[in-house]
Amino acid sequence: MQTLYSSIRSYIPFAILLLLAVLIFMLPAAVQQLLAFQRSELANGELWRLISGHLLHSNFYHLLLNGGGLLVIMLLHASYQRKMALIWQLLFSAVFISSLMYWLQPDIQRYVGLSGVLHALLFFGALLDIQTGKTGGVLLTLGILAKIGYEQYQGPDAELGQLISATVAIDAHLYGVISGALLFAIVTAKARLQKHPLA
Repeated sequence: MQTLYSSIRSYIPFAILLLLAVLIFMLPAAVQQLLAFQRSELANGELWRLISGHLLHSNFYHLLLNGGGLLVIMLLHASYQRKMALIWQLLFSAVFISSLMYWLQPDIQRYVGLSGVLHALLFFGALLDIQTGKTGGVLLTLGILAKIGYEQYQGPDAELGQLISATVAIDAHLYGVISGALLFAIVTAKARLQKHPLA
């Protein structure tokens, strides 16, 4: 019973995130424009867009794909989440990905979607799988890296872009994986410091 309760409780942050994305999708277009990653508006100091843009989606298919991805990550790695750790992971990844896109991708004027953050969370979980000796962790990690490598070589998927009415932001996926690796490094370093404090 306790195990079932713990499992359900670990799903709550994911459910909140999905519900938030759905609610934002239902907002009027004029309100959504205030939340999207817009380079010109970020330059004017509207820094909340670094985070809120990741919760927006270009159309229903975009939301459906990312919602499905979030559910997969929940089923695979929810057990790693403690309390509301997913929230700070989301915030860290969103700001990291958006910042890199802003500084390194001047051609990207507008960005919406959760896929970059999903890549961060999935890669973070895959590395934890390896660390904890879970079956499939290595394969999942290699699969993610292979996907990123293929995207960087091949370019955005045109058919998927048509489906979601937007260019697939493959660099956001790359930055997401880098963010996931940094999350893993931070969590690992924190655990070691708590086990062997410096002072």
